[in-house]
Amino acid sequence: MKNLQSILSHIHDTLNSLPEWNHLEEFVREFHSMWLKLGNFVQQSLFQAKIEEKEAQYDHPRTKREKRYYTPLGEIVLVRRAYVTRDGIKVKVDEELGLPKDKWLPMVLELACALGISSEFPNSHSLFQKWTTLELAEKTLANQVEKIGNELQTQEFDGECLPDTSSEFEVPNLEDEQPDLLYVGVDGVMTPLNQKQGYKEAKVGVIFWSKDHQKVGKKRGVIRQREYVATLKSRTEFRNRVSQLYHQIAGKKPTKTVFLGDGAHWIWSMASEQFPGAVEILDFFHLSEYVWAVAKAAYPNKEDTQKDWVKTQQQLLKKSEWTTVIENCHQFPQKKKDLTKSITDLERYLTNNQSRIDYRSYLKAGLMIGSGVVESSNRRVVTQRLKQAGMHWSSFGAEGVMALRAAYLSNSTRWSSFWSSKSYNHSKLA
Repeated sequence: MKNLQSILSHIHDTLNSLPEWNHLEEFVREFHSMWLKLGNFVQQSLFQAKIEEKEAQYDHPRTKREKRYYTPLGEIVLVRRAYVTRDGIKVKVDEELGLPKDKWLPMVLELACALGISSEFPNSHSLFQKWTTLELAEKTLANQVEKIGNELQTQEFDGECLPDTSSEFEVPNLEDEQPDLLYVGVDGVMTPLNQKQGYKEAKVGVIFWSKDHQKVGKKRGVIRQREYVATLKSRTEFRNRVSQLYHQIAGKKPTKTVFLGDGAHWIWSMASEQFPGAVEILDFFHLSEYVWAVAKAAYPNKEDTQKDWVKTQQQLLKKSEWTTVIENCHQFPQKKKDLTKSITDLERYLTNNQSRIDYRSYLKAGLMIGSGVVESSNRRVVTQRLKQAGMHWSSFGAEGVMALRAAYLSNSTRWSSFWSSKSYNHSKLA
């Protein structure tokens, strides 16, 4: 009761000390600052009182131990006692009251990670300090984000199973139902590493049901539900993770797989090994880049002509007349070195992937042929955060950030499930 009276008195004094204000924004700013300080005082007072109430029941107290904790309302300092137990000297209330081993509470860690994977660390650090009033170094926040990302990855793919996402995609499990289409898109994107390590390929995968690809215009569609996976680790490790996520999404649903990728040999090796019988489609977006390379070399500084020529070739490709596209390339007179190279590259690309470019059949069957869905996955998960100007990463840091982004940008409960499990683990000390 004495503690409660002290708290009420502090609240009364705080409200009475609110400065004069004549504008809503001015009032909110001042009130928010005061309310954070008040909330911090109240939560520390209440929890300290709880600690003392618990410790009054124990015998054989030893030294007092002070520990700091990061909360959404700022840092609090709690004093606990050590006691003699059969297992040695222990701080009993830590386990009884769910005090974490480190100073970071999961709610604060989640905010730090959400900010850290959304913007470069100087910006996320500034916002984190503003919203929590916690004073910590930018490097400390970055280290925590990278560490937690690697923990999430271990929990998802090396330890505990992924949360069951199949029901979230609203796919009924009926034995007599026709197979539904589940798309798998895979690509690689080079990621800058520090300490003169150069670049390393990040492998990115996206998985989604056909029914979740919806038209929002004549030439534009969106994917309403999707799952991402990304890693710098080996291709074998990536294949296993894609396969694990795929089977978690598919559940027991009768499924037909459509596999989208560019011309990289390892991608199609992965498709044949992990998804035998899948419909393999060369991503039309990547193929179009080769067509554009020919147009730019053939018609330098003539953007309208380039656009018209590319459009014509794309129409032919969508009719599965890819050999005609090659013939059209060879009709250019006086081929310069760059034009010859771009034509050779396109011809090789088409020839090596001829079993994956029957776009006429794919479109007739209502299948997606890419149109940038895989490329956009690279951009969302890796490029937008890890490839900004001047950025270089440790392998550990890049791995952690892209793992967090993959979970955060996915449409299932992978992100929230991880933080729920982390909250539980913090309350159950070993």
